Amino acid sequence: MDTDTILYIFVGILTTAVIGLGGLLWFKEHNLKGQTFLNNLEWRRAVKRFGKDAVDTTPIEKAIINAPSAFGLQPFKVVVVTDLETKQKLRVASYGQSQIEECQTLYIFCAIKNIDVRVEQFFDETKSEALRPIIKDFFDSCPDKIAWAKQQAYVALGFGLAAATEKQIYSCPMEGFLPDKYVEILGLNPNMIPCVLLAVGSESKDQKLHPRFRFGEDDLLIRL
Repeated sequence: MDTDTILYIFVGILTTAVIGLGGLLWFKEHNLKGQTFLNNLEWRRAVKRFGKDAVDTTPIEKAIINAPSAFGLQPFKVVVVTDLETKQKLRVASYGQSQIEECQTLYIFCAIKNIDVRVEQFFDETKSEALRPIIKDFFDSCPDKIAWAKQQAYVALGFGLAAATEKQIYSCPMEGFLPDKYVEILGLNPNMIPCVLLAVGSESKDQKLHPRFRFGEDDLLIRL
C-alpha cells in the first residue's frame, strides 16, 4: 500500500471521526435543551444557605419582566437588592433568616396599592383605549384590588423561579418578613407593598438539603 493510499485512509477515518463527534455533541446539546427544565424541576430545592460565588441573574430578570400578567398591567414593582449593608438590615426585618444576607441578589416583589394609577400609566404607554371599558368593568367588580395585585406578583415570582431552575441557580422564595419594616428600610414609595421575596445565589458547600417531597399524582390531581 503506497503512501498516498495510507494518507487517504487516514484522512477519511479522521474526517469520519470528526463528523461523528460533531453529530454526537449536537444531539446531546439539542436533546438536553428539550429536557433541561423538567429534569431540573426535580433538582430544585428551596435552599437555606448560599455560597459566595457569583451567578448570572440576567435570565431570572428577563423571566420576571416577561411573565404573563392580566391585561398586561403588571401591577407590581420588583426591588433588586445586592448591597450587603441593606441586606443585613433586611435580615433583621426577616426574623433573622440567613438567606436574606447570604444571597447574591434579593428580589422584593411589591404590589401596587393604587391600581388606578397603574392603569392610567398602561393606557398612556400603550394607547390601547379599546381595553378601557373591559378593564374598568373588571375592577368595578374586583373585591380586593391589592390582593389581586399580589397574585399577579406571585406569577412573576414563579417565572423567576422557573428561570433559576432552568439555569440551575440556587434559589429560595420567601414570605417570612415584616413588610412595613421593608418599606422603611428601603424608603419605598407608599404606593408599594412588599408581598414576597426571591433570594438567589450560588451553592453553599456547608448545607445539607432535606429530601425532596411531593404528594403523588393521584393525591394532587383531581381529574374530572
